[in-house]
Amino acid sequence: MAHNEIHVPSSDKKIEQGPSIDVESTKPPLLVSAHPTTAHYVPITDEEKALDKNINRKLDFTVLLVLAIGFILCGIDKTNVGFVATTSFIQDANLEPDDIPNSLSLFSATYVPLQPLMVLLGRRVGPRIWLSASLLSWGILSMAHAGIKSSGTLIALRLLLGAAESGFTQTAFYYLSTMYPKFSLGFRMGLFSGMYSIAGAFAGLIAYGLLRVESENLRGWQVVFLVEGGITVFMAVVGWFVFPTDLGKAWFLSQREREHAVNRMGRDLADGQEEEESESSRMAELKKDVLDVLNDWKKLLIIVCNITAVVPVTAFTTFLPLIVQGMGYSGIDATLMSVPPFVVGTVGLLIVVLSSDHFHERSLHTVFGMVLGVIGCAVMAASTDPKLRYGFAHVCLSGVFVGGPLVAVWLAGNTPWKGARSFVLGLNGYANLAGVIAGQLYKSKYRPSYAFPLIVTMIMSAVGILGFILIRVLYMLENKRRRKEIATWDENLFEEEQNSTERRGDQRKTWIYGY
Repeated sequence: MAHNEIHVPSSDKKIEQGPSIDVESTKPPLLVSAHPTTAHYVPITDEEKALDKNINRKLDFTVLLVLAIGFILCGIDKTNVGFVATTSFIQDANLEPDDIPNSLSLFSATYVPLQPLMVLLGRRVGPRIWLSASLLSWGILSMAHAGIKSSGTLIALRLLLGAAESGFTQTAFYYLSTMYPKFSLGFRMGLFSGMYSIAGAFAGLIAYGLLRVESENLRGWQVVFLVEGGITVFMAVVGWFVFPTDLGKAWFLSQREREHAVNRMGRDLADGQEEEESESSRMAELKKDVLDVLNDWKKLLIIVCNITAVVPVTAFTTFLPLIVQGMGYSGIDATLMSVPPFVVGTVGLLIVVLSSDHFHERSLHTVFGMVLGVIGCAVMAASTDPKLRYGFAHVCLSGVFVGGPLVAVWLAGNTPWKGARSFVLGLNGYANLAGVIAGQLYKSKYRPSYAFPLIVTMIMSAVGILGFILIRVLYMLENKRRRKEIATWDENLFEEEQNSTERRGDQRKTWIYGY
């Protein structure tokens, strides 16, 4: 099939990508209206609607469920070293007190920069193998922490753990983008990303319980590493058997469901699909994929703005118990009182991403979530009333988790070429640099109110809001320019554009960007 060909199965009379795109099976697939809308899949018949419901439900309770549990474990295995630091871990493992915060930074030293490479490798190897191997490797490395006896061992394990986890999240985003049509994807990305807030809420409580389990041969901190790492290894085995290689081979779908699942994804990206690559062309295509993304400054600007959106997420998942402590709570009470804001954050996330899918809109929903974060930070920074500050912590967290999944879906939906999509999602992993920023902001010297870090977080979020609004306007102008240009095209020009080797995917003038 040609790169940009719209595949029309014989059972379908037309493909609907919006009110102005009409492609009949009796006509050449290159006929596109002069006033196109963003390409997306729309079920036409009642049978397709029923098939969609069954396919989505089965994907939700297999692929999405296992990935979501894996993401919870990703957060837990990433942060458990901080929880065991309050025990005899430092003495038993012959560590220095500064080794713990240093180990967190060392984790980021491999976790952040390796993400684009890991996602590209994940696509080449196959998400099923890659995601399962990622779970297995970091689960084993987490368990190996139970044997730490020196600073050198801790440093080596944290560097390796960062590398092992680096490809999971963005590869999972890419994998999901090949399973669900774009306007069914946002809610699923939200469910997946929402697990990070759940990990933030309960990681400390899980560690608190496991630290109470000791024996003559095992200390509590060793139990934490062995149990949590062991669960991750178990989920790697589950993932190996659950994850399908692709939709056409999904073991949990019937033959008719597999056919429709493949067909609807083709229709969802009808204007920008690529053909299978030969072995000889893979390196050339990979180079094109990378250059296409690096030359697309609008998408790079989205990624930069996403860093500002993720700063409050990483800040509050790490430091919220300390912020709550400054509201009059102490010890385990501060940990327990930090749970309700995370629960509210998860609920808020799911509501906003569901709305985003329903209205086929990404940028304003992202901005809405960030505005809630700005309001919450402003009140927490300015007020001295503990109850008011605690209440607006809920307001803040109800919005800040929205940016991560919606930006990923936005980038994926505007990058139909799969190689370029995997790379841009990998670059989007650089949003985790927000963790480095948050770590430098929320220093103990700003206790108990953390007013200055909250103000800086608020300002960064405001800058990100302006950036997302700017990108929205730029995409609107680009769509207007493209519509105007192709309004005078004849059939030959459409065919020439669809067969173009110079422009591909969203670069083609018939592609209309979502925003």
